[in-house]
Amino acid sequence: AVRIMYDKNSGRSRGFGFVQFSNNYEAKCAKDAMDGKVMLGRALRISFALDKVRGGPVIVPRLPTAKQDE
Repeated sequence: AVRIMYDKNSGRSRGFGFVQFSNNYEAKCAKDAMDGKVMLGRALRISFALDKVRGGPVIVPRLPTAKQDE
C-alpha cells in the first residue's frame, strides 16, 4: 500500500509518502535499492517511519540482521 501526503490547503503533494511492505526483508531491500537514487532531478531519501501509539512512547522498528525473516 502507498499513501502520499497532500497539503490540506493547496492539494499539492507535501513531498513525502509512506509505503507498506508485506515483510521486513522486502522493506529493507527496497530501501537499500532506492535510498540516494535521483528521480526527477532530486535525490530520494528513504527511511523507516516511526510508529506512534496514541498516548504511548515512540516505537522504533528494528530490522533483523538475518538476510530474510524466518
